[in-house]
Amino acid sequence: MATTSVEPVEAAAPDPRFELDEIVGYSRSASDVMRLLVYSSLALFLLALTRWAESAVLGLESDIISLLGFLEPPAERVIEGATAIVAFVVSIGVIATPFVLRRYRILLYLIVGNLVSTALINLALSWLDHDAPRDVVNQLAQRAGVQPDQTLTPSVIANFAASFVILAPFVGARWRRAGAIIITAVALLRIVLSVELPADVFLALAIGAFCGAAVLLALGRPDQHPTMAAVAASLAAAGLSVGPLEPIPVGRRALRAYVGTLSDGSRIVAKVRSPAERSADLLFRIYRYLRLKNVGDEKPFISLRRAVEHEALVALQARDVGVSTPRMRAIASVGTDSMILAFDHVDGHSLDHVDDLSDDSLRALWQQLAILREHRIAHRDLRRSNILIGDDGTPWLIDFGFSEVAVDDAVLDADVAQLLASLTLQVGVTRAVDSAIATLGVDALRSSLRLLQLNAFSGATRAAFRAHKGLLKELQTTVAERCAVEQVQYVPLARLDKKALFTIVMLVLVTYFLLPQVANLPGIIDQVEAADWIWFLPVVLASMLTYFGATLGVIGSVPDRLRLIPTFIAQIAASFAGTLAPAMVGGMALNVRFLQKSGVDPAVAVPAVGLNAITGIAVHIGMLVLFVVWAGRSAFKSIHLPDPEVLLYGVGAVLVLTIGSFAIPAVRRVLRERLVPVLKRSMSGLAAVVRSPTNIALLLGGSVLVTTGYIVSLFLATLAFGGELSFAQVGAIYLVGAAIGSAAPTPGGLGALEAALIAGLVAAGMSNDIAVPTVFLFRLATFWLPILPGWGAFHYLRKEDYL
Repeated sequence: MATTSVEPVEAAAPDPRFELDEIVGYSRSASDVMRLLVYSSLALFLLALTRWAESAVLGLESDIISLLGFLEPPAERVIEGATAIVAFVVSIGVIATPFVLRRYRILLYLIVGNLVSTALINLALSWLDHDAPRDVVNQLAQRAGVQPDQTLTPSVIANFAASFVILAPFVGARWRRAGAIIITAVALLRIVLSVELPADVFLALAIGAFCGAAVLLALGRPDQHPTMAAVAASLAAAGLSVGPLEPIPVGRRALRAYVGTLSDGSRIVAKVRSPAERSADLLFRIYRYLRLKNVGDEKPFISLRRAVEHEALVALQARDVGVSTPRMRAIASVGTDSMILAFDHVDGHSLDHVDDLSDDSLRALWQQLAILREHRIAHRDLRRSNILIGDDGTPWLIDFGFSEVAVDDAVLDADVAQLLASLTLQVGVTRAVDSAIATLGVDALRSSLRLLQLNAFSGATRAAFRAHKGLLKELQTTVAERCAVEQVQYVPLARLDKKALFTIVMLVLVTYFLLPQVANLPGIIDQVEAADWIWFLPVVLASMLTYFGATLGVIGSVPDRLRLIPTFIAQIAASFAGTLAPAMVGGMALNVRFLQKSGVDPAVAVPAVGLNAITGIAVHIGMLVLFVVWAGRSAFKSIHLPDPEVLLYGVGAVLVLTIGSFAIPAVRRVLRERLVPVLKRSMSGLAAVVRSPTNIALLLGGSVLVTTGYIVSLFLATLAFGGELSFAQVGAIYLVGAAIGSAAPTPGGLGALEAALIAGLVAAGMSNDIAVPTVFLFRLATFWLPILPGWGAFHYLRKEDYL
């Protein structure tokens, strides 16, 4: 193909008339999302630093305040007067801005921003609660000759910061620079005259800026994309005089594009890249960095101009080596900080709007990719919307904004995988694979097979494959067979998948709830030194009975046959999951997932786990009645049941709300269309369980074994410390304590169960010195020790695809 190298024309300085863009509307911008993330991170960091490093901050405040002793009283009065004048002028200027600009919407923004910033800074200072350190600093300041200033309070500084951030999109660059100078001066004045340095000053600035960005994001900032008139003027300054421009949809991260006709009758496409799109691109890159690895992403450019220049460079190089990509006609700046890339217009449609793609077009498209591979240029975004099919069937590659040059083989292979996926969605697996092998060869396809996975594709391609279930698997299998690959070693691309994120969050929660439990561990250890540790092994063995009982209960809850060993391992893993969520939620969720992976219908798995839990509750209540009768009143001297009248009111309120909800048509429709079909499927599965004497025996026997195992474990723990309570008393105490612990919103009932058991043992006549280590030993065997094997079982089940 003959090519022509064209030097792009960069425009001179834009016409001053278009230096300030016209506000044509309001929209939410990715720029405010970026600012919100930055300011919130800074505010949280300063908040944490001030709260947990208060002594260091106080020392810094004391040192700096001691340096202010050089101020003489006249100088203090001059600075205080200047501070009051600055604060007054700034306040008047902020209030006057909406009226001067005749944009009264700004007034609402300022009111909301000031109210929110005042509330947040006061809440933050209240949470810090360093009144005592402030008194110390006040004394130091007075000794140094500095009087506390009451003009620039933290609330005032936060209001100024919020106001300047809100006003920034509505004013020009000179006024934005003036605002930055003013807020810097305000901070310096606060430092000189304040006794609250640096925490309150910097924290107020960060919180105020955060509130300003939040208001702009919530209510919308001026949409200052260049108008079509400004775009046309900038193109004319670059030597491209166009007629009326028409917007065209592009669907890419805030990008706007227009098509126009030149004086010679040819047409061009002008892509306008604004700071909003730049921020969206940065957020997208940050998201990819946090989520993916080994995908070939380079560091983002430091400015929008550098990013546009890079896109132009790659487009020029690709066209120069023979790739069919539209000729670039100009690079121009427009407005205050936006850029234009102008290309020749291609008469045709994007690949996702082409009904029939010929074999010649398929081969030509793969030839374009072969040229890119030969010159080590990676497009890196070969989704269907970036491939144009001309009216004559010629394929064109567009949008090199994410491209790279001089890349390694892995990035080139990712292009092959992406294009293969895009063509599969368009022409099917067979035609896509055949055309790729015919043009690129088997080796190129074999090398790219390791990247033929969802995480290597663009967002649009991933969404399309999710809509076509099984298509990606068919594509992977076909490529592996055609390339004679027996076992595919896919490149790990997920840096942080859902499972890893879930594990991290759960470990954080476990740490948060468990640390208070071990805070008094040395004292408890001193108490258990005199224990008869020969009982420890029986306590652990009794605890292990609960896992056998749980296994029997799960097997009996479903009509399907389950493998015994994996089910037992799942119950050990459920004990670990149960430490991560309150009220057995973690263990129940794990069992539901295990049953589904074991072949149980999802509509049956959920009610089966619920049936097992209900059976456990019923058995628990039955055994509670039995042990209460057996133990008599001696086990419950200080335990009081809820007031029956209050309980009746609660039940009545629930019934009224339930009946009232059925009067809402939307609720009835959801129940009829979604819940009823699932209930029918689940009832058919549970009916098979209820009709089977074996399943009922397993359900009841498993629940009895679980509860009995815990009771025996606690009773043996009392014997280890010389406790003299009867088995009936210990059983009644455990059953009541377990009921209380299950209602606590902490993982594994931490805190609540221990307190309930200790209180019950003491109420039954056991001394506190024996009750505390008894419960510690019981929880050590039933809660703490199973965590490590439970964690190992959890990872084993994930590895073996049982979860």
